[in-house]
Amino acid sequence: MPFGQLVIGSPGSGKTTYCHGMYQFLKALGRPVKVVNLDPANVNLPYPCHVDLNQLITVKDVMEEYELGPNAAMIYCVEYLEKNLDWLMQRLFKNKVGKEGGRAEEEGEEVERGMEYLLFDLPGQVELSTNHPSLRRIVSRLGKELDLRLVAVHLTDASHITDASRYVSLLLLALRAMLTLELPHINVLSKVDLLGDRASSGELSFNLDFYTQVQDLSYLENLLQQDGGRRNPKFASLNRTICEIVEDYGLVQFETLSVEDKRSMFRLLQMLDKAVGYVYEEEGDGLLDEHGQEIQGRFEPGHPISTAAGGASASALFSVADRGLPPGWGDPLEVQERWVDHRKEWDEWEGEQKLEQEEKRWEGKVWDQIRKVTQEEKKKEEEERTA
Repeated sequence: MPFGQLVIGSPGSGKTTYCHGMYQFLKALGRPVKVVNLDPANVNLPYPCHVDLNQLITVKDVMEEYELGPNAAMIYCVEYLEKNLDWLMQRLFKNKVGKEGGRAEEEGEEVERGMEYLLFDLPGQVELSTNHPSLRRIVSRLGKELDLRLVAVHLTDASHITDASRYVSLLLLALRAMLTLELPHINVLSKVDLLGDRASSGELSFNLDFYTQVQDLSYLENLLQQDGGRRNPKFASLNRTICEIVEDYGLVQFETLSVEDKRSMFRLLQMLDKAVGYVYEEEGDGLLDEHGQEIQGRFEPGHPISTAAGGASASALFSVADRGLPPGWGDPLEVQERWVDHRKEWDEWEGEQKLEQEEKRWEGKVWDQIRKVTQEEKKKEEEERTA
């Protein structure tokens, strides 16, 4: 059973950077991952692309042929993909993974059917995930015909939380996308490592947990009134109404992400695996419980031998779902301390740690070389004695 991530978000939220970083991270973990580019305006891809929509249609060609603007051309391309979805489905599980920066036809590694983990890089036009029905129908058909399980990763630039009205806008955007796509959904504040510069200048009005947990938005009232006074008397009232709608649904929360931090990536990956059911069940080790039944081992998310190959039972799925939050940089207060309040101190400490590890690594190499030379000398002495 194939699994994957549907990476959505507004322009500049870091979708392509995320796909590239997640591809490298999953490769390091040994997971068979492929990246699918569904952005017909993105031609400079930093990752090895398995399937590229630009081979079917491009925004540039549509704009020139039909004299459309970029947004209308993008919607046309997505509708065209919907009408020709067989083109995508035929290529998802047949092509080889292309080389770095290459096309899907280029020679790469084969992945066994049913073990695929796909990353879909979507365009930045938010109406595709909030209003237009084509993307939802595409996702629905992929799930029905290919048995593809997807989790939506909605990226938002963390700098937007420094402005109350923009924060309310992204709350509404996240809620609308969740209701439209009808997928397991994780909202992510990306580029959180750059938030410290804004916080140091006093632009962050509350602690980070206020923005990630979305519990009591009434505290934004004074800030919204200030924004409303600058713009329109009804502006603050509109934002308060939106906040009430978001709180009534109670669906929106945010995870934080720094793509360059492996602990942040690992935590988010575990959250995504839990949301979509990508887990595996270890084989029993011969131990028996009090009823004489073999203990089946631990249930862990994120392993290649997983539900993708039918390895996890219903018990494994429920066990993983009930395990609580994964470790790593995830608690908002920890993230704030690392990236906002004391980023400089943490960077210096981590730099010292890396330097110590590098020195130990080189010291180990030196000692290995000394042992090798010593063994060779002993071997020569023995040969001379025997001769």
